Amino acid sequence: MNTKYGRLTNGRIEYAPISLDTGDGVKMNPSEASYLAAGWKKVVDVRPTTEPGCRVEVSGWNESEDTLTCVYKVVPGEAPVSGPRVFSKLKLVAALKEADKWVLVKTWIEERGYYDYYVAAQNFREDNPLFIEALAAIKGYARMTDEQAEAILSKCIYEEG
Repeated sequence: MNTKYGRLTNGRIEYAPISLDTGDGVKMNPSEASYLAAGWKKVVDVRPTTEPGCRVEVSGWNESEDTLTCVYKVVPGEAPVSGPRVFSKLKLVAALKEADKWVLVKTWIEERGYYDYYVAAQNFREDNPLFIEALAAIKGYARMTDEQAEAILSKCIYEEG
């Protein structure tokens, strides 16, 4: 999946595949021009900073001729006081299996060549670049809303002891 390009389906973002079927066959690692010609649009997703006591949520998407821009809203809410959350790998796998999403996640991990990182990890920090990439990709791949992803993540917070 290529999260730099997408399209809206029923108001939800669908990210572009990493290869495109063309009349001449499959094009691996397509260029921007190829994605645009195939009907995909460039994704602009810049998360705004917030004031203390507020958080940002996705409120929708603005669509132009060749771009999709993520629109955020700032809402009152608790910002993490102790820093980024840490998720238990074991709890995540169990929650993803319960949500019938584990096979998709496992496939994505294997396709990206991240299996060694997954095996080596004890837990996942939400500010880790690999975790951020994985979460964004998997939400698109599994067609999950932010709310669905958060419902899974909130059950998987690692607690020492």
